[in-house]
This record gives sequence, structure tokens and C-alpha cells, in this order.
Amino acid sequence: MIVEYAGIVAAISLLSATLTGAYGNNVAAVFASGGAGISATAKAAKAQKVSATGAKAAYTRAPYRKPGLKYLYALGWIGGTKNLTQCGLTLLAPGVMKDQAEQGIRKNKKLTTQLKRRSISVGSAAGALVKGVVSACA
Repeated sequence: MIVEYAGIVAAISLLSATLTGAYGNNVAAVFASGGAGISATAKAAKAQKVSATGAKAAYTRAPYRKPGLKYLYALGWIGGTKNLTQCGLTLLAPGVMKDQAEQGIRKNKKLTTQLKRRSISVGSAAGALVKGVVSACA
């Protein structure tokens, strides 16, 4: 049985929307620049009715050096914060969540293409999203 983890689904939806232009015209800047990433993170948080300040803090504390992975982590945090009722499941099965995130990312060809252009593997993207969701639940 596969359990739908709402935080992961929300984060993947946000990621897809971001990479297809819903939160800004210059997607490359989001993945290349910390300032652009923080700005896009705040916009995504506001769109999801989640604290923009908390989302920016998640971006800043993300355990990555690349702005793209920091941004993915922050999107995971937004997805987790938006779905706090599912935190028990999230904390019990992060490996299953990563598999589900990878599957969700791979289903979206535009998304995988955009990640590839930015030298971010599907596994790395999924891992950053899951760590972000888990950080919201911790």
C-alpha cells in the first residue's frame, strides 16, 4: 500500500509551479542566486498561506551550499508546514517519502528537464524536498 504524503505532494506541486514560471519569470536566477531563491520562497509561502518569514528561515538554514537545493528544501518546508497533520507519518518513513517524491518528480517531464538543466538529480531534489518536509514536522 502506498500512502500519499500530503507534504510531499504539496512540495512537488510548488516545485512544478515554480519551474514552469508560476512564481517568477527568471527561474534560472532562483537556482543560481540566494537572493532570488529567498524571494521566490517568500512568494510560494504567501501563495500557500504559510509564514513567509518561516519559509525564508528554512531557506537560510537548509543544509546545502547550492541555492537550488536550498530552494527545494524550503519548498519542502512549505509543503510540510501546510500539512502538519501528516507529520507522524512523515517522521516514521522518510525513505518511503523520498521514493514517493522521486516518483512524483519523474512523472513530470518538464520538471525533470528543468532540474537536469540545473545539474540537480532527481534523487538530490527528492532528498532536499523530504528533508524540508521533515524539518517542518520536527
